[in-house]
Amino acid sequence: MMRILKVISRCKGSTLPVLATLLAACGQAETTDPEPAPRPVKLHVVEDFSDQFSTSFPAVMEASRSAQLAFQVGGLLQELPVTESQEVAEGELIAKLDQRDFQNQYNSAKAQYDNAVSEYQRARRLAEQNAISQSVLEQRLSQRDITKAQLDTAKKALDDTELRAPYDGFVAEVMVENFQNVSPQQAIVAFQSGGDIEAVINVPARLIAYVPQLEPVEPVVTLDVAPELRIPAAFKEATGQADPTTQTYRVHFTFSPPEDFLILPGMTGSVATTFLYSGDRFDGGVSIPLSAILVSGDEKYVWVIDQETMKAEKRQVTLAEEQIGETATIMTGLTSGEVIAGAGASYLHDGMTVREWTN
Repeated sequence: MMRILKVISRCKGSTLPVLATLLAACGQAETTDPEPAPRPVKLHVVEDFSDQFSTSFPAVMEASRSAQLAFQVGGLLQELPVTESQEVAEGELIAKLDQRDFQNQYNSAKAQYDNAVSEYQRARRLAEQNAISQSVLEQRLSQRDITKAQLDTAKKALDDTELRAPYDGFVAEVMVENFQNVSPQQAIVAFQSGGDIEAVINVPARLIAYVPQLEPVEPVVTLDVAPELRIPAAFKEATGQADPTTQTYRVHFTFSPPEDFLILPGMTGSVATTFLYSGDRFDGGVSIPLSAILVSGDEKYVWVIDQETMKAEKRQVTLAEEQIGETATIMTGLTSGEVIAGAGASYLHDGMTVREWTN
């Protein structure tokens, strides 16, 4: 201020404009930067380890039964009465080959068999009269059996010219066109069962390992196309072989689709369930979301939030050797009731002020 007064004393003429300018400059120099706004983060309360936890897995819908239907014999496709998405009852005709050659082969085999039966019966009567030897009778019997086998083969080939639905379902895809020459085992249609649908999820080995100690409670299927629709489901089966690429195990849940909603194989969604844990491995630990844990080298830590000052404090933690579900079990470093940062924690530093983020 003394320096300002000296400048003013040297000024000739009007001193008021100079004084105003200098005072304004002095005020600007004394201005401080405002504190940054508190950073929004998701807050979680640390809880004691519970014998219940909920989790959700992405799922793909599949038919409870599906197959690619094919002829056992080849030939000219003569009838193809079905269309894609058509419902078909068990035993209903799906496709038929030209039967003329197969019918001729059957008629020929039938004639040979009938002749062999007659020859055998004649030989048996003669054998009873000791008019022929026993060896001749056995030859006639052998010939009858051979022609019977040939007749059965011809009959099966004739029957195989008709492709029928193995169970109630619908035609998902037609893979050929009528009047086309098809080969044996060539897929004609993709056929899927109606009724119940399966939701298939991929479960990591770390969760599968605890299956003997986990009991799923009231699984629910949700579809991406209708997230408000929650469909009760039931566990059906799980594969015992891991996928070589993902190292996960396929688990199947079955459910009945609502009558007023069409659910087709290939639709995506999720399966959510609560598990009851019957083991004692994690007694004494606390549970926090996996997303709250940060890693720096070998150090694992979380950000603890002081509820009075809303400032963040870095805290190193020790995790249990094994983890279950989407929560982490902490053995040391946290106590039940403390508040930690979840989503957004990676942007914090010691002493940073935060506020709770809400949707």
